Amino acid sequence: MNITLLAGLFISVFGRWFGARRGGWAAAAAIFLYTLLVGADPAVQRAAVMGGLALTARHLGRQTHGLASLSAAAIIMTLINPRTLWDVGFQLSFFATLGLILYADPLREGAIRIFNRWLTPNRSEKIANPISEFFLFTLAAQITTLPLTAIHFRRLSLVSILANPVILPLQPLLMILGGLASLLGALWIPLGQPIAWVAWLFPAFTNQAVRFFAEWPAASIALGSFGYPLVLAYYILLLGGTWVLSPA
Repeated sequence: MNITLLAGLFISVFGRWFGARRGGWAAAAAIFLYTLLVGADPAVQRAAVMGGLALTARHLGRQTHGLASLSAAAIIMTLINPRTLWDVGFQLSFFATLGLILYADPLREGAIRIFNRWLTPNRSEKIANPISEFFLFTLAAQITTLPLTAIHFRRLSLVSILANPVILPLQPLLMILGGLASLLGALWIPLGQPIAWVAWLFPAFTNQAVRFFAEWPAASIALGSFGYPLVLAYYILLLGGTWVLSPA
């Protein structure tokens, strides 16, 4: 659930309607209401806190830092409820976001460098952008969520790299229309229903696509015992190697 995307939409719309200052407060209220409407589970709360921090930084004229925002969200949530750390949805959401922060840009830049061997820089970037969005960014998230997937679900998907490009392009529209339908429906149900009917098409397609790929032979493989010591060792090696290899 990328509430940061909705935050940008709310800021843009409410900023035009009410001005920068009042629009910021209206966007914050909309994010809060949307979070409640979709259930406010820990994964959504994490995204909402990061969206709120982005709004605050924008209001103060400051830049946001992904790692700082993610860490602040985790600290705030665990101070309120320490059990949040053991929620599977929160764990996957946190580490998927961490993977995007750490590896999305390096993977994209690596793809551009490869294409630059044969194409012009402008052409390389145009080709690398959609590849990054639909393949490499998914890989970035999977790098950091792999051990959690293994320990919680005991399975590893082999078709996600193919399924995601089919499913992901629809998700922003689903989020925007679904959020708008929820907000308008909270005010008056008939007001939100037409938008909800349109929004329904996207999860319906998503569910069918997931079933289609899940039915492929060898769509996933079963994993054996995978204890927490192995998870900890994986993250130590991954994050330690990332820190050592990262540019100064």
